[in-house]
Order: sequence, then structure tokens, then C-alpha cells
Amino acid sequence: MTMKDKPKGFTLIELLVVIAIIALLMAILMPVLSRVRKQARTVGCQSNLKQWGLIFLMYANENNSRFPNWVESVEPWPQVLKALWPYHQDTNDLFLCPVAMKPPKGLVNSSDSRVGSTFSPWSLRGGFSRTRLDCSYGLNIWAQYVPGSGAGGSRDPRYWQTVPAQGAANVPLLLDSVLWWSCRLTETKPPAYEDVWADTSLPCCMNRHEGFVCGIFMDWSVRKVGLKELWSLKWHRQYDTHGPWTKAGGVQPDYWPKWISRFKDY
Repeated sequence: MTMKDKPKGFTLIELLVVIAIIALLMAILMPVLSRVRKQARTVGCQSNLKQWGLIFLMYANENNSRFPNWVESVEPWPQVLKALWPYHQDTNDLFLCPVAMKPPKGLVNSSDSRVGSTFSPWSLRGGFSRTRLDCSYGLNIWAQYVPGSGAGGSRDPRYWQTVPAQGAANVPLLLDSVLWWSCRLTETKPPAYEDVWADTSLPCCMNRHEGFVCGIFMDWSVRKVGLKELWSLKWHRQYDTHGPWTKAGGVQPDYWPKWISRFKDY
């Protein structure tokens, strides 16, 4: 073989050009792939909630449109799940949002309860059954049937009791949450810091889906809810959807904690 017949390899310049092109393509594709992964997780979360919607719907259809009652229980979710067990016993994978898969971090009142976070579920072990439950979602505490509740044994008018005939599309049932309930107070505030909740904070207010959380409503629809939109939802029958944390109620951009201020106003 002569020198002319010897195969010619890549020069250093050509290799550097190829490496530079590959690096450029990776820089372009990585954010796209990351965004696609996040969208897929959000779709997975909404799929879970759609299944939960079917579970609650089947229960309501067989109980005169009523919801389960857990307000008197010391182990909220296990009590609800006991009532719903015939409808979901083969779907145990529905408890975790794909975004919130990390182990829970903080303690709540006792070693048997752990609060969740944006990326981790809450954990609860029943006081009597000792059944442990890790879950990414929280129930609207006002969406239950509570006969004879309230002062003097009278029924508390705030509870929905049954599926509402009107406005159900704005009444939340189950949402992303750091606790087993997503709302329990008449008036709530946004968390002052991201992933730091107080008793007066809304446990479903977290940046789990790029400025949104996922939820199912009493018309059985599933959608993303803007973080600031949470205060315009009809949590209970007497809830003011034009309260101080809404545009209609006069909230100003600088009222919001810094971590949430960049998101869309409602």
C-alpha cells in the first residue's frame, strides 16, 4: 500500500467541530426533554385524579349523592379509604403524584405523621389500625357529609354534604397537597416561604406543576389550578370567592410572598 492509498483520518479541527455541534444540540435538547418529562408527570398526576373522581362518583351514586364523612375520625384518610375501599382496592398506585415521590420530611404533632412537600408525599399512620399511608393529595375538608354537626347539634351550613347542583366546576374535591386535607379554614393565607407551611397556610399551595397544582372538582373534571387561583375557588358554601387574596378583593402584587408573586393573578 502506497502513501496515497493510506486511509485519511479526521483532523483535530474536524473533531472539535463535531464535538461543538453535539454540545450545541445537547444544550438545545436538554431543556426540551426536561419540559417533556415535567409535562408527562403532570399528565400522570391528572390521570390519578381522574381515577379518584370515578371512585368518589361511584360512592356518591350509591349513597344519595353524599360524600364520605371523616370529620370525627382521628385518622382522616384511613377512615375515608375504609368507606371507599370497595371502589379502589385494586388501584393502590393512585396515591402518589409522579412529581412527589421523595420520602416525606417533617413531623406533624407526632412521629406517626409527616408533612409532605412540593416533591414528597405526606405520611400518616392510623392510631388504631396502624395502617401507614403515603399520599400526595389532600381532600377538601368541607366536601363531606356531616349530619348533625355544628353548635347545638345543628348541621354546619358550610359543609357541602352532597354534590352541588350548580357551580360544581369551581368546588374542589381533591388536590395536590402537603397534608391529608387541602383546606380546612374559612380564610387562609399563602405560605410565606416556599415549602414552609403554617396552620393558617393553604396546604395545597405549592409549586408542584410549574405554577400550578392539579385538582379534581365536584363536576368530576380534572384540571390545573394556578396557585393564586386557589383563593377564588368555592371551598365551602359560605366561602368568599372575591376575598382579600383575589383581584376582585383588591389584592396587590406586592401583597404576595416573593416566591409566589411571579405567577399569574386571578
